[in-house]
Amino acid sequence: MRAFLGLRMDKNPKKKWLILTQYYPPEMGAPQIRLRNFARELRKHGMNVSVLTAMPNYPLGKIFDEYTGRWSVHEEIDGIPVKRLWVYACNARSGIARIANYCSFALSALSLLFAPRPDVLFVESQPLPLGLVALLMKWLRGVPYVYNVPDLQVDVARQLGFLRGPLLTLAFRFENLLLKSAWKVSTVTHAFVEHFVSRGVPATNVTFLPNGADTDFLKPQPPSTELLNRLQIHGKKVIVSVGTMAYYQALDTIVEAAEQLASEPEFVILMVGDGPERARIQELVRSKELTNVLFPKVPYEESAELYSVACAAIATFRNMAVARTMRPSKLFPALSCGVPVVFCGCGEAAELVERNKCGIAVPPQDGIALAQAIRKLASDNELRQRMGHNGRLLAEREYSWSGIVERWLSSVLPITATAEPAEMTKDVALTTADSGES
Repeated sequence: MRAFLGLRMDKNPKKKWLILTQYYPPEMGAPQIRLRNFARELRKHGMNVSVLTAMPNYPLGKIFDEYTGRWSVHEEIDGIPVKRLWVYACNARSGIARIANYCSFALSALSLLFAPRPDVLFVESQPLPLGLVALLMKWLRGVPYVYNVPDLQVDVARQLGFLRGPLLTLAFRFENLLLKSAWKVSTVTHAFVEHFVSRGVPATNVTFLPNGADTDFLKPQPPSTELLNRLQIHGKKVIVSVGTMAYYQALDTIVEAAEQLASEPEFVILMVGDGPERARIQELVRSKELTNVLFPKVPYEESAELYSVACAAIATFRNMAVARTMRPSKLFPALSCGVPVVFCGCGEAAELVERNKCGIAVPPQDGIALAQAIRKLASDNELRQRMGHNGRLLAEREYSWSGIVERWLSSVLPITATAEPAEMTKDVALTTADSGES
């Protein structure tokens, strides 16, 4: 397939890629899973890949025990060299504490200016201050960077009221500088592609790198008896919400749906994951005395087993304009496991679900409609199986990580092999001389 797509790795001078991200396994979350799979696929295509990241601390804001008391750590994950640097970790929810957390890793990552030079820097855009390292690597060392944007973080912060006034203006201007200075911008939805083009990024520089799933690992299987026993949910119609619990997801909608289903004891909703909203949602469930919402701890390694016991998976968004352009990453593991989804939102994600007949879309923040969709899927075996089958086919066809990265590289590598960015030309000899470095 590589030959068919024209991925001539032997002709590509930029094989040394460094992924710069604050978030990486063993942390769990959408960025961590996405970047781990991306790194694996780059390596399969012959790239010399390494990762520079922070000491693991997300989402609890506490450095993992085996990493405490250390300024830096060198390790390997999936055969890929990973270097970890100090970060100020905290679990406070204040804006100042979060900014301190973000800026601390950006400062640590400035050490990259004195490290062996990569051919390409792949930068995760969250958090925003990390982009400063990419700019300095470009300006001072001539390293082109791919700016990967999974969320419109500044737009979301503005619409939720977290950013306003001069700070909002500064954030937008800095983000524009990062976007326009990037060799390539990669992003996860077609609406985001259009958004960045409208902000002045050349269309040829914006590439589509959507969220996906490991379809070899996440696949349909018989219901896990062990998990049903462990969670004591035998005989229940199980609905799952899996992933980071964040404010913009309007998770109160799930609680509202649970209230609608409270008189139907066959239903149970499993909310699996951590995040800033978990404690609040747990307290909300307790205050309403709901017994049909559980918060079990299920490791990522048991994801396929978790989906195997589910009638449907839920993904929700808050009713805000920017959400119409987003696709929740938690859709794709469910689809890959052959589980239909109920998406509580509108826009590109709702269109994807409805167009491919792999679930049901309902209006955002409408718990009554969410409960009705749950009932519909849970009571109609034929519909549920058909939608689940459609979802699995969609995941295999368009959203497996192997296919996603293959297609993305096909849009990037022919350019890297034939048209050097101007700032790279003077360093080709140096890059060749350094090619043995990791």
